[in-house]
Amino acid sequence: MKTKILMICFFLLQEAIYGQDSIETVKSKIVSLTPLSKKVKEVNGVAIGLGGSLLDNHTGKTQRINGFNLEPNPLGILMWMFGDPAKQRDDGASLIVNGLTVSSAGYGKTAIHHGLSVSLYNYGKKVSGVSVVGWMNYLDQGNGMFISVIGNDLATMKGLSISAFNASEKMQGMQIGLSNYSNEMKGVQVGILNKSKKMKGLQIGIWNKNERRSLPIINF
Repeated sequence: MKTKILMICFFLLQEAIYGQDSIETVKSKIVSLTPLSKKVKEVNGVAIGLGGSLLDNHTGKTQRINGFNLEPNPLGILMWMFGDPAKQRDDGASLIVNGLTVSSAGYGKTAIHHGLSVSLYNYGKKVSGVSVVGWMNYLDQGNGMFISVIGNDLATMKGLSISAFNASEKMQGMQIGLSNYSNEMKGVQVGILNKSKKMKGLQIGIWNKNERRSLPIINF
């Protein structure tokens, strides 16, 4: 009898330990500091700190921030100067942000954003919504509106891209800037120099070039 009681107590204690470990490992918060702890699964409210994807906390699970993500990172300008998005590891999305982000820096290569993002620069996997940056958007995929001072470099883009220099491998929508380039486009380019290797649409600018012809003012 005593043996049975001890065995039952042992199993109950074991379940309590594993249950507590599970709670600590996967947890939701209303307010959290960033970079997010590995124990935090999602934030439903406000996240504030150096940046949600600043450190590599990727453990095979995607973390989420739903609400307001504030990143007053004093190292933002240094991260832009020395960071190279082309060299960042891309092993899936480690962070998804739904809502508003205001940042003095920018995202990392494994971040996805749905909503409005205002930052110094933006390196990201995907943005659906609006991204306004003081320097450059560098994204794998963009759906929406992208506004920057220097450049928008989007591998695939659906929507509107406004910047001094716009570049995209595949584009559906409109590019407006001093120089616009798209390897494959369906839409409109408006700028001083417009170039596309495969185009269905219209080019308006000082000089326009596509796979069929090169013309000033208007090309199609």
